[in-house]
Amino acid sequence: MTFINTNGMAFFGPGSEWFWAALQFTALLITFIAIYRQLRIGQSQRAVEQVEGYSRLFENERMIRLKLGTLVALRDGTGISLNVGVPIANYLEDMAALCKRGHLDIKLLWNSLSEEAEIWWFVLQPMVKAARALMGATSYDNWEWLVGDFIEMDRREGGHATIDAEWVDNWLAGGAIERYQDRIRLEQALRAVVIASPDSLVIAQSAAAVPAAAAAGDADADASPTPGS
Repeated sequence: MTFINTNGMAFFGPGSEWFWAALQFTALLITFIAIYRQLRIGQSQRAVEQVEGYSRLFENERMIRLKLGTLVALRDGTGISLNVGVPIANYLEDMAALCKRGHLDIKLLWNSLSEEAEIWWFVLQPMVKAARALMGATSYDNWEWLVGDFIEMDRREGGHATIDAEWVDNWLAGGAIERYQDRIRLEQALRAVVIASPDSLVIAQSAAAVPAAAAAGDADADASPTPGS
């Protein structure tokens, strides 16, 4: 049985056009694959940077203070103020909306923000329920969708434990409030560092140069012969 008929096949000269066309097609295919891989790598890198940027915003000093205020109110049973609860909820709702519309990669977001999103969904449930009673049942529905997907991904990947009342109590008892307070003190300490300006450095260098020049002048005077010697 003949699988490839080589009769009449030519690689050079007349009749070899098929070979060079196939070779050209192969080269173009390899080029397209290489370009596609580079584009995918670039897209992946931009996606990682985008998610990391949004995650850093959730860890800035303002958000830390809002989280601290929320946990203090939860610990003391005084009721969570809308002034501290709403910005946290709105941030996570916006993140969820971007993810739902395909602007953020849900897998990357799960890696960096799943626990935070699930913790604050549980902690801020009273506020979410009040918002839905006041503004409609769709309030914070994107955030709820994201948390549901995160929980499912946790289950498949063996992620962190389920966030419930016992988990939050243990979290608070383990020093969650104190850690936020330490982070605020650190931010304040960093702002208190005094950095000398370049002008002051130039002035200091000039001041140091004056005594050196004077000392050099005195040495020259001592070395010169006195009149009448």
